[in-house]
Amino acid sequence: MKEGLKMSKKFVCILAVVLLAICLISGGCTPQTDTKITDWKDLLKVSPAKNTQNQSDDAVPYSKRTPQVETIGVELYFASGEENKLTAEKRSIPKVEGIARQTMEELLKGPKNSANKAIAPQGTQLKDINLKPDGLCIVDLSSEARQVGNQDQAETMVRAITNTLGQFSTIKRVKFMINGDPVDSIGHFALSGSIEPDYSW
Repeated sequence: MKEGLKMSKKFVCILAVVLLAICLISGGCTPQTDTKITDWKDLLKVSPAKNTQNQSDDAVPYSKRTPQVETIGVELYFASGEENKLTAEKRSIPKVEGIARQTMEELLKGPKNSANKAIAPQGTQLKDINLKPDGLCIVDLSSEARQVGNQDQAETMVRAITNTLGQFSTIKRVKFMINGDPVDSIGHFALSGSIEPDYSW
């Protein structure tokens, strides 16, 4: 009888050892502290979207990032609703070398105020612009400039260009050319030499 009890105790001990070994091998008895540590580490993970954005910003060299463009305020003269009258529109344009050219190109784009009218026929482009040391500015327009409807429209175009460029202290008068050739008139409006700004318009 005693031998039977001893055998039963041995069997129970062996069974307990085997079950413990299986538990450890299968990982079923992972300490609770490991789970807590894993959850804590998850809290420190960076969101994939934000991480990607940060890496993208860091990958762009500082020298290649879009710089802030400095602008300058200018006045562009357009035909107003009144006959033979000009009106000025204030506009901000990039401050670049050759500001007179930039201003002329902006003028030829036309007005933003719907009450004002363009001063040059559609398609008119600036071919070239040169400024002499004595203050003479030579403006070379494309052939479309000849398509003005009448003498009044031609004078309005000439006055608008002259007054727009005359806002710069280095420009005293303006001479016109078309496709590189000097012109004596545009649309029957006589151009005797150079034209000075006239802000009484």
